[in-house]
Amino acid sequence: MDFPAGELFILLFFSVGLTLVGIGYFIFRKRRNLTRNGIAAKGIVIGLHRMERHEYPLAPSIRYQTTDGREVIFHSSEGRNPPKYRVGDEVTLYYDPKDFQHVQLAGDYLMVYVFAGMGAVFLLLSVWDIADSVGTIWQWAWSE
Repeated sequence: MDFPAGELFILLFFSVGLTLVGIGYFIFRKRRNLTRNGIAAKGIVIGLHRMERHEYPLAPSIRYQTTDGREVIFHSSEGRNPPKYRVGDEVTLYYDPKDFQHVQLAGDYLMVYVFAGMGAVFLLLSVWDIADSVGTIWQWAWSE
């Protein structure tokens, strides 16, 4: 029996899809946990900064006050083009009282959508043939 390269490719596609969906789910759970267990606060967008020096997506810098009165500036690591926020916008955020830089903006699940969406594409391209592919690989592995 010849080496089942096509079937291995389908299995690889399926595995990549599962991994990406898993990463999306992990990010979702982590962010949902912060919104459930963190402290809600209102913040003001004080500026927009580039993620990388020559890239256009702009991420917000937000000033907020903790429950004990400390003023904190949070620089988001998720930028968009066009920017989702403008300077002066009021935003709701959730922060970890043990780590003031661990912040989740309300409704900001962009990375969840990116990973889950890419994973869904990989899964949809491979799910129809995965059972046959695994069977063929199994036969090939045990035929020699």
